[in-house]
Amino acid sequence: MRTSRIAFWTTVIMAGVLLTAQPAAAAGTTRLAGADRYATAVAVSQRYAAPVPVVFLATGTQFPDALSAAAAASALGGPLLLTPTAAVPDNVLAEVRRLQPQRIHVVGGTGAVSAKAVNQLKAIAPTDRWGDVDRYATGLKIVQNAFADSAPTSAVIATGRSFPDALAATGGAALQKAPVVLVDGMQSRVPNGVIQTLKSLGVRDVTIAGGEGAVSASIANQLSASFAVTRQGGPDRYDTAVRLNEHFFGAVGATSTFLATGANFPDALAGAALAGSRGAAMYITRPDCLPESVSDSMHRLGGSSTTVLGGPGVVSDAAASGLRCLTSAAPSISGSPVVGETVTANTRGWTADTTFTYSWAADGATIGGAKGATLTVPASAAGKRLTVTVRGSNPGYVSVTRTSGPSAMIGTPDRTSPLPDWSCPSWAPIKGNADSMLYHVPGGAFYDRTKPEECFATEAAARAAGYTRSKR
Repeated sequence: MRTSRIAFWTTVIMAGVLLTAQPAAAAGTTRLAGADRYATAVAVSQRYAAPVPVVFLATGTQFPDALSAAAAASALGGPLLLTPTAAVPDNVLAEVRRLQPQRIHVVGGTGAVSAKAVNQLKAIAPTDRWGDVDRYATGLKIVQNAFADSAPTSAVIATGRSFPDALAATGGAALQKAPVVLVDGMQSRVPNGVIQTLKSLGVRDVTIAGGEGAVSASIANQLSASFAVTRQGGPDRYDTAVRLNEHFFGAVGATSTFLATGANFPDALAGAALAGSRGAAMYITRPDCLPESVSDSMHRLGGSSTTVLGGPGVVSDAAASGLRCLTSAAPSISGSPVVGETVTANTRGWTADTTFTYSWAADGATIGGAKGATLTVPASAAGKRLTVTVRGSNPGYVSVTRTSGPSAMIGTPDRTSPLPDWSCPSWAPIKGNADSMLYHVPGGAFYDRTKPEECFATEAAARAAGYTRSKR
């Protein structure tokens, strides 16, 4: 199974800002990326062939307005572009001109997109502003304007406090021609205007994106009085995206998939509108690797192509190529932390079939030659603390390195065997002669010539073993 998964992801095209519009993503995986969030949005927009009925423009410095606009842009058949507040960049203006839109909708108030920016756009096509007093009122206005003529029977409710859940819902919402409505999920109720708007549009079914930590149970109960409500939420943002896509696409499959980082929003915003226009499943990923649940769902839904949003700094080449995230845990050390004893590195809680390499250290200094899961504690570690670093590797996964916490301070035993040259280690310098049952201390007349059978850390330990101190 792993081999087929890896093969599925092998074709990865690293693309910068696209210079010409392309009607569809080619088979395999395409990366859409630019030098910054605005250029990345241009790269996404260039997947639309001109002319387009509409272009949406939102601030690229915050996510709520663009999140609300993504589903609307999908419904109205146009791209979503981003801009700084003060003025529209030249490359964004050039893209708007290329698109030849019939109308431009600017999302948010003047604090999000300035009057100057709107005037720049009015020189290209008729432009209006869809904005209100806050992110929630702005989002509701977008829904009212964009979906007034489409009579949606379904809607998605998502928190406006964070971006991943609404972002992941966009593709599935577009499949059902449903608006995405942002609410303050930490409140106990949504404003009456939300329910009135949904009723006026003809909505009967509501999907809540995210668990109760994102949209409260009391909001779900409030909505249930007017609509048939289902909740799709997982233990984290990645699993929530999986559950949303399985909910919307599970019965029909996905013709294509989009992949964006779940760690930050800018590169994903414009891509959400494109995903919605394609009816594609929208997933989010960790920057360094693909969560296992995401990988499994992408293969289950069977999309024939994948579009990666953003450069390798936001979605790594490993994640883009489908390398999965290893489940891992910091190792622990068991055994007696005493010189000469054996200690063991324990690696529980990792993905099955993971193989490990080991590196041991005492107070941060590597213990040379110690490469296995077990270590015979060397005398050089006395008085120090051990740590072990393990590197886990597994075909189809990104390798992970984890380090244990420090052991207890390494102690020394009362007695030990002599070294190969018949000397005693520095921590047990007292020599015991089994023939005479005498022990010799450093500096004694016979110390250097004595070949000990045992070495002791203290005279008390030697006496306890039945030895008598030499008189010379």
